[in-house]
Amino acid sequence: MNLNYQTKKNAQILSKFWGKSLDRPDWFKINNQADETEIFIYDVIGFPFMDVSAFVQELSSIKAPEITVRINSPGGNFFDGLTIKNALSSHPAKIITKIEGVAASIASIIALAGDEVQAYDNSMVMIHNAWVLISGNSGDLIDMAAILQKLDGNLLNIYQEASGLAPEDIKSMMDAETWFTATEALDKGFIDTILDSNGEPIKAAFDLSIFNNTPKNIKSEKRNIELTKREVEIALRDAGASRSFAKTIASIAAGSGINSNNQMDAEMEEEIRNLIKKLKDGK
Repeated sequence: MNLNYQTKKNAQILSKFWGKSLDRPDWFKINNQADETEIFIYDVIGFPFMDVSAFVQELSSIKAPEITVRINSPGGNFFDGLTIKNALSSHPAKIITKIEGVAASIASIIALAGDEVQAYDNSMVMIHNAWVLISGNSGDLIDMAAILQKLDGNLLNIYQEASGLAPEDIKSMMDAETWFTATEALDKGFIDTILDSNGEPIKAAFDLSIFNNTPKNIKSEKRNIELTKREVEIALRDAGASRSFAKTIASIAAGSGINSNNQMDAEMEEEIRNLIKKLKDGK
């Protein structure tokens, strides 16, 4: 899928937004066995991290009669997630989707591709309205709002077909960004089976703070958005440092803590962030 928003600049923006490197290719993994295949979707879905075309091609080559899709994801790209859902739904194998942590946003749609949808007793499902990162004039924003309403309609139809709930009830839950426990998801018809987790705490290997109503019992990783030399200089200037001071500190950081990708290591980044905070606080 080659959509016009899939540009290098947008990829960089989304990398910053999710706090994820673009260099990692392993956002999904397929263990293809003769009689049973497992697919792991354990992170942000789709552009710019996952090549959905590669996923669909690998999926189409699977001949096993049963495929288990293991999910722990905060969601991601709407169209890529929908493509994955449709590819799974149309595959001749029996599809079992297993929510092993979180199935949020478009990941909850992928989960509904299962002929059987399973969830561990401490996992969660989240549904909400589609949203985008956008800049533009009033006309651009009005046009995008109309598109988002159409996307919401597509989501609502999928949730309604799976659950049998009234459309107005689903719309209210999407409007509110609703998080379901496994028991609640079962009661609403979004899953079929609850699995025993043996009391293990739920953990998400990604930051869920981008959402409004994330339950406090979900332990998620804080985004560590790495700073470049130029970003260090700009941040210091914004905090009140002089140009020469900002350039000097950024150069020192570049000499001792910035790697070949022009990104700062964690220890140096923490020191710079502390310095910026002190400058802002006037200390």
